[in-house]
Amino acid sequence: MLTPAQLEDLAQLHGVAEQFEADVAIIGAAALLCFVDLGRFTRDIDLVVALDLEDFTAFAGELRTRGWTQESRREHRWHGPRDSIIDLLPAGPGLRRAKRIVWPESELEMSLVGFEHVFTRSLPFSFAEGIHYRVAPPPVIALLKIIAFMDDQYGRKKDLLDLTELFRRYETASDRIFSDDVFAAELEEIDYANAFLLGMDVGAIAADEEVGILGAFLQAQGISDEELLGLDREDMQQREASRFQEYLRAFRKGIEHSRGS
Repeated sequence: MLTPAQLEDLAQLHGVAEQFEADVAIIGAAALLCFVDLGRFTRDIDLVVALDLEDFTAFAGELRTRGWTQESRREHRWHGPRDSIIDLLPAGPGLRRAKRIVWPESELEMSLVGFEHVFTRSLPFSFAEGIHYRVAPPPVIALLKIIAFMDDQYGRKKDLLDLTELFRRYETASDRIFSDDVFAAELEEIDYANAFLLGMDVGAIAADEEVGILGAFLQAQGISDEELLGLDREDMQQREASRFQEYLRAFRKGIEHSRGS
């Protein structure tokens, strides 16, 4: 899952976070890989540290003394002393209340909507002896990826690929696939049960603002019944597009089911 070099850099970073008494959690594709086989490896690891910018400045200085380097144009991207690529995002209480971070040098803005879930819902995970991190579970990551995508639809297209894999693989080994909720949903195929369950679990944690973003995402990505019927299932690309639309519809049903709508 993670290379020895990545593990060593993560252990060192966790030690620095402990000095600052700051919670830290793994998000992004690296978090998903702790729970779901995405069929790919991720070179970069996304971390969130519960520090506001003024404290993060001191935290960053401590990293530099240990051989870490920060990219100038992408202030969130760090390179560990063993060449790991770590995307490090400060999200202290003040930043989470503001729901947005503006990086001081590049003035790049990033949404922090949904990041309360990272610190309230992350689960302990052991990567190796002595290397333990809290990891955000798939429903939290799915929500964050949708929010990030809607914040930057051109720059975050990779998030759609990860979401598609989640739609396919979420809870694959779980008995929930054959639960009463799934059968009551009357999905087109049992293959869409994974997306339905993900929608249920995302809908169960989403706050009102986040539900609005989920709705905007579904509206932006979805197509009409007529357009769906018009897709050629003999064409590989259109067949994949059709399956993605069915996943989206199952995901929507799951959200609506969990919220009683």
